[in-house]
Amino acid sequence: MSTRSGFKYAGFGVLGVAAAFGFTYVVMLLWNALVPELFNGPVLGYWQTLGLLILSKILFSGVGGGGCRGDRSSHYRKYRHNDDFPKSRWRQKYEAKMNGKAEEQKGSAEGDTIVTE
Repeated sequence: MSTRSGFKYAGFGVLGVAAAFGFTYVVMLLWNALVPELFNGPVLGYWQTLGLLILSKILFSGVGGGGCRGDRSSHYRKYRHNDDFPKSRWRQKYEAKMNGKAEEQKGSAEGDTIVTE
């Protein structure tokens, strides 16, 4: 690893930490501007806000590595061997239903009423 790339990674690390501190500060400002007036809630300090953010992250997204699971989802694993199966069955039902509706609408061009099932 060259010295230049080491500085690059260190710069991104410093930038990430600064962004986290900045985000926490913005949340603290918004909380202190809105919650005490609207809901008679407490005024939070910086570290209380950081704790609230960490707690909400744990509660809403869990402790483990978050993010999109992508191809590792259970639905993908279930149907990866036959990709067209769920889509084709749905498409057959959809087209059967829509073909009947399209025929009913052709008659309505002359002023007939459309009867839905």
